Amino acid sequence: MTGEKERRLHPPRDGRQSSRSGRPLASVPVIFARFIVAPEWHREIRGRVFIGVSCSYKGEVVRSRKRRAALFPSPAEEKQMASASDAKTGRRGAGGRRPKSRRELRFRDLAEMALAEKAKSGIRKSSIRADQVRLSVLLPVIGNLRVASFKARTFAHALSEIVEQRGLSHGSFNRYHSLVSSVCAYGVREELLEVNPLSAGRVRRRSEARIHVRFLERHEQAQVLAEIRRECPVKTDEFELAILTGMRRGEQFHARWSDWKRRDSVLLVDGKTGPRQVRINQAARRCLSRMKRRARAGQIYITPERNFTAVDRRRWFERAIKKAGLASKFRWHDNRHSFCSRLAAAGVPLLQIQQLAGHKSYSTTLRYAHLSPDHQRKAVEKVRF
Repeated sequence: MTGEKERRLHPPRDGRQSSRSGRPLASVPVIFARFIVAPEWHREIRGRVFIGVSCSYKGEVVRSRKRRAALFPSPAEEKQMASASDAKTGRRGAGGRRPKSRRELRFRDLAEMALAEKAKSGIRKSSIRADQVRLSVLLPVIGNLRVASFKARTFAHALSEIVEQRGLSHGSFNRYHSLVSSVCAYGVREELLEVNPLSAGRVRRRSEARIHVRFLERHEQAQVLAEIRRECPVKTDEFELAILTGMRRGEQFHARWSDWKRRDSVLLVDGKTGPRQVRINQAARRCLSRMKRRARAGQIYITPERNFTAVDRRRWFERAIKKAGLASKFRWHDNRHSFCSRLAAAGVPLLQIQQLAGHKSYSTTLRYAHLSPDHQRKAVEKVRF
C-alpha cells in the first residue's frame, strides 16, 4: 500500500501529521509521543521521574484530570507511597522525617536517631539526659563528621582533645567513649556503617583509678554536723537521713511523702538501678517525722527545694564541709559510703549490705569487705589440716 492510500484510509483525528513519515500521530507509541510533545508538568517520586503531557494515546488526547490521575499519582498518593516504602524498609529518620542518604548523613544525625531508639527501648530518662549533656560537648567537635568518613583515628584524637581541654579523668574519657561507641553500634545495626570504628580495641579505653571509699569518721561527723547546725540548722535532718539510709543523692532528692510507708518502715525510691525499697530504722523515722512537721501543706517531695526546682545544688553542704576543715575531700555521695562502711564494720554480711544499699553488682559491695572485722578471720578458720 502506497503512502498516499494510507493517508486517505487513516486520516489523523486532530488534523496533524508526522513531518517525516506522514503517519498519523495517533499511531505513534505513547512513550515516543511523550518525548516529542512538550511536557506540561512533572514530579519526582523516590528517584523516578514521571512526565505528564497532553499526548495522543490510541487516537485520543489525554487532557482530563481523571486520565492524568490514572497515569500519574497525586501529591497525596505520592506521600502515601513514600510512607509505605519507609514502613516497609524500616528506615525512618528521627521525628518521622525522611532519612538522609548515607553520603549526607553526619554524626549529629546518627546520634539523634540513636537517642530516639534508646528512648523507645525504655532506658531511664536520667541516662538519656546524661547522654544529651555529653553530646553537647561532642557535637561541636565531631558533629559534622560524615558517616562515610568515620575512622578510629579521628574519634581517638577528638576524645583525647576533649578530655585534655576540660581536664577530665580517665573515667570521663570512658563515658564519652561508650556514648560514641553506642551511636556507631546503632549505625551498624541500621546498616549505615559496616563496622564500629571504636569496637574491638580500635580506640582503647583508659584504665580507671581504683575507687577510694571515703567514709566519715565519728569525729569528722561531729565537725560537719556542728557547721550545719550553725549555718543552716533546718538541713540537719537531711544530712542525718543520708547517713542513716544510704540513699543516693538523686533518690533522696526526688523521694515523695506519699512513698513513705510508715507501717512497713520503708521508703520507695527510684534511682540509678531502678525502683527499690529503702529500709527506715528508728533514727531515720524520727528525722522524717521532724521534716514532715516542718513541711508546708501540699508539699509533694521530702526535700523542700525539690518542690520548686529540679536542680539539686546543696551549696549549704559544700559550705559546711569547707568550714569543717576535713583532712581530705568529702562529697555527698560519701555519706552513702559511710552507711555501707558502718554496716560492714558492725559485722553485717556483705550480701545483706548489697540488698540494703541497692547495689546492682556484688563486686561493688566487695569494696567494703576489708572493713568487716570478722570477714577474713571466719574464712581462715574454715581451713582444716
